Amino acid sequence: MKRFLSAVIGFGALAAPAMSAERISFQLGEFERSIPIDELADYAAGKPPGTALADILRLFKPSEKQALRKALNQSAPVNAVMASNYLSTALGRRTVQQLVKLINQPTDVAGHALAAALIEGAANGDSLSLIDVLQAYPLPTIPVNVGAVGSLLRSLTQQFNLQNKLYARLSALGGTPQSGPDLLAAAQPGSTRFEQVSFSFKGRVVDSIKAGAYLPQTATARSQAPLVVLAPGLNTDMNALLYVGETLASHGYAVASLDFPFTSADTMTAAIKGTGAIPPANAWYRQPITVSELIDQVEKRWGNRVDTQRVGVLGQSLGGYTVTALAGAELDWPNLVRGCQQLNDPRTVVLNPAIVWQCTAPGRVVKQTSFRDPRVKVAVAVNPVTNPIFSSQSMSRVAVPMLVIAGMKDVFAPPVSQQLTPFTSLRQPGSVLAVQKNGTHLSFLDATSNLPAVITGPDQSLARKELQGMAKLFFDRHLLDQAGTPPLAPAGGEAFQAGSTPLPLLFRSSLTMQQLEQVEPGLKEVP
Repeated sequence: MKRFLSAVIGFGALAAPAMSAERISFQLGEFERSIPIDELADYAAGKPPGTALADILRLFKPSEKQALRKALNQSAPVNAVMASNYLSTALGRRTVQQLVKLINQPTDVAGHALAAALIEGAANGDSLSLIDVLQAYPLPTIPVNVGAVGSLLRSLTQQFNLQNKLYARLSALGGTPQSGPDLLAAAQPGSTRFEQVSFSFKGRVVDSIKAGAYLPQTATARSQAPLVVLAPGLNTDMNALLYVGETLASHGYAVASLDFPFTSADTMTAAIKGTGAIPPANAWYRQPITVSELIDQVEKRWGNRVDTQRVGVLGQSLGGYTVTALAGAELDWPNLVRGCQQLNDPRTVVLNPAIVWQCTAPGRVVKQTSFRDPRVKVAVAVNPVTNPIFSSQSMSRVAVPMLVIAGMKDVFAPPVSQQLTPFTSLRQPGSVLAVQKNGTHLSFLDATSNLPAVITGPDQSLARKELQGMAKLFFDRHLLDQAGTPPLAPAGGEAFQAGSTPLPLLFRSSLTMQQLEQVEPGLKEVP
């Protein structure tokens, strides 16, 4: 996780103007200014801009200048081998495709030059910064499109500013939120003892898939335990969400988790380091099949103790896509192709990781669109990747109660496009939208505390307890049919507020596009 995310973060930081070892030329129509690398480096270090740079910065708003300086100072622990292998992946090639739009050169020339600069810049040490890349660019002067840079900075600034305002504005819809359930109390472990089992099984695509299970001692042929399956995200493994599984198992649930063969931490790390094969493009779409195969394995091994006809699923990020498909949302391949067309627009730089990932090979589609597993009765999607692989029509086909959790500071699966807008299409009674203020894409993941707080959020321990509480209450109510379990959200248009500072949560049982337009006109157009 750390290596891959660092690489992605490092490349994402390239969304700022580039420069050569000597000079960088900023161009916008007839406007052109050239500055030396030292002047831009001094600006990154916090010094006042020189005359030439000041002329350029006048074209940007204060927030855009701040974003530029932040991008210039971004670095990541990336070496030359990692950079080279990342660029060999479909995701790496798509990322470069977006970044070259910032350079006033023919696309093929700029693409090769930028790729070479990334590798050469990473070869100079154990970390990679924007300055390193620009110094390694194989031209004496790099022509940068000021208009494209400004457009990108404005887009990023708009997104971040909007995410800062969204929680308060969503809270105001329908009046002052009521107090919701005590999530920390719900997160407390139960008294049921359970055993942990590791195993592997043969899937349809690969010969060996690693998996594990928690089996409560109270599970018998006369009192079968309901099953919850955990679906990890990209570049994680079965352990990332097991803390939720432990809580559920202590309350009598059977829990199973697995490593997805093409997107696990081992697979992705090996690909980046050059010690393993590059995963095939679009292999991720088959993950729901692998979960269904895992349910089959639990039935085969412990079917006398575990009720595999009564299954809950919980997935994070790409695992969130997986559980959404299992719940009934159909893959809309034409919608994916249309959504990916923006990546080919020379005027638009798209650095939304969720969209870039889905668009690694949008033309390589398959006929299969439905991965609905009727054994799945309830789903929890944490920071799910959903758009554009699911359209509003396909999201409306979700057939079970679904809890969708969004973090307002999530930059990898931005909440507006990936959670809020898709949620407006859900029609299944009992579905809930949970919006976590200050939550990020990694807030809920275990074993990520060594990453920067801007990536993990302000309090991972609290975030994990909140997820334990949300999962326990949602599964109790909709998988065990315990009507007395406190609901996460009121049935009407009001909202519940729960959780603790600095990660309060807002819960709503309904949200419409009309309401989103009230929150922010044109919000549905935000990437």
